[in-house]
Amino acid sequence: MVLGRSSFFIIILTVIITSISPLKANDDPVGLGVGTRTCSNFIIETVEIGDDGALTERALKRRLVYLQWANGFMTALNIRYFEKNNEFKNLNTVVNHNDFYNQILSSCNYIIDEGDYNDFSIATFVLFDNIPQEENKED
Repeated sequence: MVLGRSSFFIIILTVIITSISPLKANDDPVGLGVGTRTCSNFIIETVEIGDDGALTERALKRRLVYLQWANGFMTALNIRYFEKNNEFKNLNTVVNHNDFYNQILSSCNYIIDEGDYNDFSIATFVLFDNIPQEENKED
């Protein structure tokens, strides 16, 4: 009988904890599933302007999260590209954060206009696909 009560208590406690935990995660979804977000989310979440006319701290943080994800995604794509072609893409073209942001923004606009897509990951891939290969440097 005691075993039944303790099991019931553990189940109730687990249900309470699991139902409360997502509430905190949904308050500020920075970093959660960036690769599954849409370009529309990317734009909306990264252009928030404060009363002073500057980007809000939240918008700056979200820009960094999106750009960091895109950088990692493109690095992985570059490794796969090397496996297939024995050459790398020159990712130095996306080093400047402002330029990188603007390039992804342009890529988002392109896929929305031309391909009827709205996925942030596809926009990042399109940007990667348009980056030139590194020149072979033989010593």
